[in-house]
Amino acid sequence: MTNDKDVKAVAKTFFAAYDAHDVEGMLTLCDDGAIGRYLPYGRDSDMPIRGGIDVIWRAFPQTVPNFRVEIVEMLAEGNSVIVQTVMSGPIPSDVPGIAKKAQVVFIPHAYFLRFNAQGKISRLDAYWDNTVLNSIKSSAV
Repeated sequence: MTNDKDVKAVAKTFFAAYDAHDVEGMLTLCDDGAIGRYLPYGRDSDMPIRGGIDVIWRAFPQTVPNFRVEIVEMLAEGNSVIVQTVMSGPIPSDVPGIAKKAQVVFIPHAYFLRFNAQGKISRLDAYWDNTVLNSIKSSAV
């Protein structure tokens, strides 16, 4: 699958499922052996999507139940798609100097998706500024 329109359509479906907190829907778009990396967790943070990154996807709605995912921009070439998103939602606790409890914060993200010949996501890399998330985590402890 190397048609830019096809990979963009799959990427849009993936992020619509993410926005709906539909982890199973996200996983159906990923190859069984797909690998991902969330860069704020370290350059060497490669892990399987199933049993690794999907755990994060399942936990996030527990922390920020009303989070949203909005696609800002999407570029495709061959079997790769770059997606700029904004994730937003009300934070669960006060974070001094950043936001008050229940205030909606907006965190830009960049995703690099690579697709296999069957049109499934085989690799997902994500980048974002982790300052807000680390502050939320430390203030909730």
